[in-house]
Amino acid sequence: MDLRRLAKALPSQQGEANSTELPALNSPNILEALIPGYGIISGYASAYLGLDISLFVTVGLICVAASKGSQYLYAQLERLFETVFMSSVIIDEHDDLFDQVMAWLAAHQESTSRNRQMRAKTQRGNRANSVQDVAADDDALDENGMFNFNKWLARTPPRYEPYYGRQFVWHDGHIFWFKRSSRPNHGQRMQVNFGQSAPEDDIIQLDCIGRSIDPIKGLLRSVRVWSVARTSGTTVIRHPTPKERSRFGGAWSKTTSRPSRPMDTVILDAEQKTMIIKDMNEYLHPATPKWYATRGIPYRRGYLFHGPPGTGKTSLSFALAGIFGLEIYAIGLHEPTLTEGDLLQLFNGLPRRCIVLLEDVDAAGLIRDGNSDSKPAESKRKKQDDEKEAEASKEVKKDGQAADDSNPKKDEEYTLRDLAKELKSIGGPSRGGRVGPGNDGSGPNRQPGTGISLSGLLNAIDGVASHEGRVLIMTTNHPEKLDAALIRPGRVDRKVEFTLAGQDQIQELFVRMYAASEQAPEPKLSVNGTASGDAESNKELNGHAKGSTSAADQLASLSRTELEGLATEFAMQVPENTFTPAEVQNLLMRYKVEPRTAVARVEGWVSETLEEKERERMAREDAQDAEAGAES
Repeated sequence: MDLRRLAKALPSQQGEANSTELPALNSPNILEALIPGYGIISGYASAYLGLDISLFVTVGLICVAASKGSQYLYAQLERLFETVFMSSVIIDEHDDLFDQVMAWLAAHQESTSRNRQMRAKTQRGNRANSVQDVAADDDALDENGMFNFNKWLARTPPRYEPYYGRQFVWHDGHIFWFKRSSRPNHGQRMQVNFGQSAPEDDIIQLDCIGRSIDPIKGLLRSVRVWSVARTSGTTVIRHPTPKERSRFGGAWSKTTSRPSRPMDTVILDAEQKTMIIKDMNEYLHPATPKWYATRGIPYRRGYLFHGPPGTGKTSLSFALAGIFGLEIYAIGLHEPTLTEGDLLQLFNGLPRRCIVLLEDVDAAGLIRDGNSDSKPAESKRKKQDDEKEAEASKEVKKDGQAADDSNPKKDEEYTLRDLAKELKSIGGPSRGGRVGPGNDGSGPNRQPGTGISLSGLLNAIDGVASHEGRVLIMTTNHPEKLDAALIRPGRVDRKVEFTLAGQDQIQELFVRMYAASEQAPEPKLSVNGTASGDAESNKELNGHAKGSTSAADQLASLSRTELEGLATEFAMQVPENTFTPAEVQNLLMRYKVEPRTAVARVEGWVSETLEEKERERMAREDAQDAEAGAES
């Protein structure tokens, strides 16, 4: 064997073995794959600058890898720390607490961290009526004292609240992390909205250090107390949530909030006011549920407010809600798409204490059951009338057959009358028609498969699964049209009758209208270029009489004794039980700063209004006669 030849072959084999190793990080092949065009750039840098940029590229890649690795490591450590050492509370956007927390954060921005990303929100409706969020009243008046809403709105600052992201909040010696983000769609269907932007669906996450959520509970308790104090003196009105959002937003949505109405502004007999306030206060007392439970009585209360339109039925409902701090849940039974299942869901979604308002239940479009026997006397009377009509029809038919040749027109009249009767009976209440004015049996907006029957409403009010603890208030203009089963004791516990205005009520209206001290300043108007101080301005303008004594002088020089004397004089000229309180108040609103002018004009107003009422009555009678003639 030639050892020299073997020694020469060893280096070449070692080189071949090294060629199978992985290339270095700064290998041109790897850099060319990661950075397109690296070979050309490296060649120019080496030829003209004498630099090997592979070293710089390697250092950059190492820094990027270290940065990404540190971020991943930090996220994992943060997640581990939150899981082991922190507690969290999630608040959904559709909950009232969401808006309360956002309002609290906006009002306590000094306690939050400095955030460079905020959300500006224009305050609209009743939310813009708070003292701290509105511009000064003088900013909305021009040089003539005329109010300009756009000018007032432009000077009203928006509300700034935290947007998406995370920040910390200091409260009561604790640090909390506040995070607002979009709701994750884990296990939910994807919703597609055509032609509309997707509705916001956010959540708030409150975190604190510790293995207990008690500090967060304390924070939320403080937020609720602050929110209640902020909205004291207001009444919240809620309506059913649209069906497309009720799955995520709950059965009820907050519609608006308005200032609570004082009870003394409701024109009603003092004894009735005292009775209903005492009765509701006794019902809402914390000890009352136990009293009901020990006696096996369902813990529910119902009221029926009945009377002519404009007598204050709805006003009393709002006043009671303001006195007892309850929210009003208004249900419109005449809603075309409302079903009995929806009604049960609405009643099951009520809070523990609230007022459920059903307005105009006589015209709500209830579908009477075919086998309902709630009015046996009426059913018996209808049966007797039908029998009489049947006998009369037989006699008419016999007479028509006897005189067929002499009077052929009678058969035609009988046929038309019979056809109208049959059509009416098909759509009438006796065969599934709706109870209320216009018993045509098919509402113009009623959809197939919808509608509330009388039994469905009764089941929602006091059925086996009905809600307890609520106050039910029903209003109607025609109590005689209501079914006896709906207003029986147990469903309606108290009935309050609202009558037309008497002398005492008219005097109370007059005194309340002109007793307030704050009055809007009178603008400097001009007509056809004439200044308001000229003689032409003494004419009546916009319903306000311009006499020798200005409106401000009438109120400034009016004492309490003189005001009561004017109220008595005013009430003496208005006939009792003829006008509603709303009609009398409408007259006083025309001269809201001129009590003496109102007294001077009331006699003419009474005459004009009575004539107008008489014309309306005659028009209704003519319409009824024409309808009866068309049916016959």
